[in-house]
Amino acid sequence: MRAQGLSASIDSSAPVGSGAPLADPPSPPLPRRRPRTPALIAVLYPACLAVADGWAMAAAVSVARGAGPDGALPAAASAAVIALNASGGLYRIRRSPSLLADARPVLVRTLVVGALAAALLPILTPGAAPSSAGTAAWLLIASVAGLLSLAARAFGNAAVRTYRCRRSRARTALVVGTGAMSEHVVDILLGRGDLGLAPVGLVAAGGTDAAPGQPVVGDAADLPALVEEHGADTVVIVAEDVHPGRLDAVLRLVFGLPCETLLVQPPSDVVPVAPARREYLAGLPCARVDWRLRGAAARLAKRALDLTGAVCALLLAAPVLALCAAAVRLEGGPGVLFRQRRIGRGGEEFVLLKFRTLKPADEQESDTRWTVEGDHRMGPVGRFLRRTSLDELPQLWNVVRGDMSLVGPRPERPHFVEQFSRSCPGYMLRHRVPVGMTGWAQVHGFRGDTSIELRARLDNHYIDHWTIGSDLRILLLTVRAMLCRDAA
Repeated sequence: MRAQGLSASIDSSAPVGSGAPLADPPSPPLPRRRPRTPALIAVLYPACLAVADGWAMAAAVSVARGAGPDGALPAAASAAVIALNASGGLYRIRRSPSLLADARPVLVRTLVVGALAAALLPILTPGAAPSSAGTAAWLLIASVAGLLSLAARAFGNAAVRTYRCRRSRARTALVVGTGAMSEHVVDILLGRGDLGLAPVGLVAAGGTDAAPGQPVVGDAADLPALVEEHGADTVVIVAEDVHPGRLDAVLRLVFGLPCETLLVQPPSDVVPVAPARREYLAGLPCARVDWRLRGAAARLAKRALDLTGAVCALLLAAPVLALCAAAVRLEGGPGVLFRQRRIGRGGEEFVLLKFRTLKPADEQESDTRWTVEGDHRMGPVGRFLRRTSLDELPQLWNVVRGDMSLVGPRPERPHFVEQFSRSCPGYMLRHRVPVGMTGWAQVHGFRGDTSIELRARLDNHYIDHWTIGSDLRILLLTVRAMLCRDAA
């Protein structure tokens, strides 16, 4: 079941346009369709580049030590260069893959790993050839590995361009904006098959009149429906052809859509774009509007952390869980666990588990009462469990089941989700990711009877800038807050 009235807006942590934001459009459910990405570009291209980089480094180390490719050092050097390249976004899918753009970061990482391998060669291979000494070994490893990696990238980039030209209709695109620049973007996409995008029309966003001869398929407020109707895999937003007062609303809207989004920046834009988010359409600079947890690899890494952490925490906390359950049973009788409907990722409903701290009068009270702080029906055990957050330990089972994550926006009841989605810009964009037991907002004191707007802002900031390191940091801050009893 989905929550009704899902808002398509985003808070001020999203990219900001000029002018006052437009009133939020009618709130559709979050789309569940995933982009259709050709297998070569989605899987084979980055996989082949990673294999080529690893093999090139292993071969270079083997040449320097005068032995075969077997051994721990070639394998470790291979894994290190792949990890460094992946962390630098060198395996990401791009509209215009460029060997010249990749050459410097690839060679820098090759030099770093090559230096470490050259330093370890005399230690790990005592009988190595004389060429495996110091600077000579380093230059040999860097030269061989660098040339092989760049050659593989040149071949891979040429293969991708050829593949896209032959299957230029494999991915469809909607161009948001009406005007001369939007027409120019459409012409680029139609004339450059190597970009792999086929435009289906323009989407009006309050800018200038539509360019002659270009069909306008709808309005920006209807983007979720347009993406579904046309099966669009990419949305290209031409900022200078979008009304300044609507740019914020359009950007908020596309954040919740399951498709690639490119922002063609206006000529006066002086905000720098990080290399990992920079794209080019026939030389026209664009910014990729994205967030890490949209990718399958990031979701898999987060899920692995959740499973490992939740299972270990359940095993370690088993005695505490048993004591809490016994105390709740003695104080309030049968019914140790309290079950409540909450809204999770994508607006899906699930049953959240907690230790019972008081017995609600009925289900209506459970679903619609905002807080129970200071309720006279709460006994000493219930107050202690709530003050120390021990009442939330059963949610570890929700994490194991996949209903929740260890870290994420806190889930709320359907009644309040519908209420907040209408009154708080960006609230429903918290549901782009799994909800969590703790989160960036919670460790900064935004829980209970606190500002919903600030909570949504902090949650969306966490989603937009997620890393595994940020999850670990939040978990440590949560433990500190529980031990110091400052989490209330």
